[in-house]
Amino acid sequence: MKGGRKMKQIIYALALAVIMLCSTSVTAEELNKGSLTRLSHLLKKGSAAGIKLPDAEKKEVEQLLLNVLPDNNYIGRNKEWKVTYHDVKDGDFFQADLKNKGDKSFDKYIWFHILYKQEKPSFYGSEDFEGYRGMGMKDAHYFILVGNVEIRAVASSEQYKSDSKIRDMLRAFKLKEIEKL
Repeated sequence: MKGGRKMKQIIYALALAVIMLCSTSVTAEELNKGSLTRLSHLLKKGSAAGIKLPDAEKKEVEQLLLNVLPDNNYIGRNKEWKVTYHDVKDGDFFQADLKNKGDKSFDKYIWFHILYKQEKPSFYGSEDFEGYRGMGMKDAHYFILVGNVEIRAVASSEQYKSDSKIRDMLRAFKLKEIEKL
């Protein structure tokens, strides 16, 4: 009897663990969807001419933007993103710099301007990039339009001054999520 009771307790504990794991992944998915919804709202709001986001919302959107940038598995554990919100008269934009972790200098490997377009341009670039429109200058920069979001990649170190490295970095963005913003 004791062995049977012990087995039932183990099965019960395993069942609870499975239920918790399943509910945690759904919660994480919902959280990600909520984060993207919030990011979309703030991008649209901040890009409107004449609108200034409060400092708290600027910091929030800088954090939320990290969810769509290439992750540490792609960029490496020794590098990090520095995201800065730029509040300008005709619509805001973000700068995302790929830097060595902890580096406080202005040095960066590659940087991106990320702009939300209230209206999609009727024409953007003459090249196809993963199903999106793109254009660039060989081994220097490449710009793409993903939904209403323009991403401008600019290589600033010799290590990234290569069309393939610039484009690979753009491919590592979460383009499908960005398209929904």
